[in-house]
Amino acid sequence: MEDSPPFIEQVFDVLLFDIAFCKLEPGERIRQSVLASQLKVSRQPISHALQLLKHEGLLQDSGRQGLQVTPIEPEYMRLLFQARRPLEASAAALAAQRVADHRANDDECEFLRRMLVAGQDKVSAHAPAPEIAMAEFQFHVALYRLSGNTVIEQMMNGRWAHIMRALITIHARADILVAWEEHAAIADCVLRGSVLEASELVSRHVQRGGIALCKHLEEVLAQPSHL
Repeated sequence: MEDSPPFIEQVFDVLLFDIAFCKLEPGERIRQSVLASQLKVSRQPISHALQLLKHEGLLQDSGRQGLQVTPIEPEYMRLLFQARRPLEASAAALAAQRVADHRANDDECEFLRRMLVAGQDKVSAHAPAPEIAMAEFQFHVALYRLSGNTVIEQMMNGRWAHIMRALITIHARADILVAWEEHAAIADCVLRGSVLEASELVSRHVQRGGIALCKHLEEVLAQPSHL
């Protein structure tokens, strides 16, 4: 059963989590035997899962037939946020339109509210970087689901591991505070059904966040410990 799609997907999810939360660090060499021992599985599902992660850009070739966790590159993050901006703006507009047209159900709206409050609580409590990054992800997932467009969520889900590990790497407190102020304003516009304002706020939010993230990444990666 270890080579069945559901089992391979489980192994993939475990490794994806470890990469997203920097348990497998950028640049770290991947050793199939070690992973197989840790997960108590054979190498076959590990091999399949690693190829899927390579396809997602989270692993890259290293040496002869080896793999390593892809280093975090500011230029890649710049391109990712550039592509993300119109998708997120579209999600916000669609979500606000569904609210305005009374097509959004109470559970969807409440999920967005809960994810906003949960994230704000994490920020107020000075939670660890991985918890803040997860809260960021969950807020945006709530926005995607409220949009009613499942394709947006599917497209973005594959990119969030890249975003989360970058956020964890920099953990910039000032930017976190600004981001959650923006989240509150976005949620307010969406839940009022203000389509244009919601779209514009998200567009600016992603643009500002991308610029700040890349700037901090360049600073962090320039430090001696990262050279």
